[in-house]
Amino acid sequence: MAYCAVACRCLNLRLNLRLNAGDAAQKTASRNTKTMFAKAYSIASCFTLPVVISSRSDQGECKSTIGACVVVNRDGWILTSAHLIKEIQRQQDSSMKHSAYGDEVRKLEQDTVADKRYRKSKVRTFQRPSKDSVRNHSVWWGRDGAQLRDLSVLPGADLALGRLQPFDPDSVAHYPAFKNPATDYAPGRSLCRLGFPFHEIKPTFDQQKNAFVLPQGAVPLPLFPLEGIFTRVVIAPMPGADERTPGKFIETSSPGLMGQSGGPIVDAQGVVWALQSHTRHYPLGFSPPVPGQGKSTDKKEHQFLNVGLGVHAESILQFLTSRKVAHQSAD
Repeated sequence: MAYCAVACRCLNLRLNLRLNAGDAAQKTASRNTKTMFAKAYSIASCFTLPVVISSRSDQGECKSTIGACVVVNRDGWILTSAHLIKEIQRQQDSSMKHSAYGDEVRKLEQDTVADKRYRKSKVRTFQRPSKDSVRNHSVWWGRDGAQLRDLSVLPGADLALGRLQPFDPDSVAHYPAFKNPATDYAPGRSLCRLGFPFHEIKPTFDQQKNAFVLPQGAVPLPLFPLEGIFTRVVIAPMPGADERTPGKFIETSSPGLMGQSGGPIVDAQGVVWALQSHTRHYPLGFSPPVPGQGKSTDKKEHQFLNVGLGVHAESILQFLTSRKVAHQSAD
């Protein structure tokens, strides 16, 4: 009987130790879950900058488009989305056409030799830019006065690389490390996407200074984190790009939002696994009737899943290496 009592006490002690260890592990896991991306946010917020593209139409309407970029190193090199650069170049081309049209009109108006009637009829032959075309535009790279130089673009991979000038290397407290795709780079990992969605900027244009003015309180832009699970690797052409040059992307279970293009997708340690590119929409195959129709069931809901696609770390590292841009990597 004494032996049995001792054995029972030992068994109870072992059970209590296991339960206590389990409780401790559960509490630790709970704490890690609550602060999963707190460290990552703190680190990534240092090297993630907003990109604000301001434009003024032929009719004088001003608006802005917002994206993001990642500062790679102390030399001011940045990565962003190629489709953002494409939009910037489209606006530049439109602005140049406006400028050329204005120069032609002014030149003709200053021609005092030509008959007034002739000048008037000649102006009608000039190709006037459309009403919704861009007359003026500018880009704010998260730093006043900074311009993008030495631009390289990979449209199929939706990657763009450039160097900000002037650039203060001490303005960035932490520079990014990019995930080594050869080490533990597989689906199932929780990742966090950062950028600047849900923030609208309505700029004005100062004609005397020939410059855009951002409204008071527009900056700094609030950085928005969004968690998602790395679901799979996707090799496909970027929408609108040459189908013969597909890009390599990772897919996440949460969508990329407007304002996050060019922003980093990081793990809990703040290591960059991808760069946000675009969002895809997958039909779920469910078509329930739209509620509130009464007896009519003609209208059906179109249900789908939004997933985010980010440029794969392999493509990022190859691009940086090919351009001989210094960078950090992490296993």
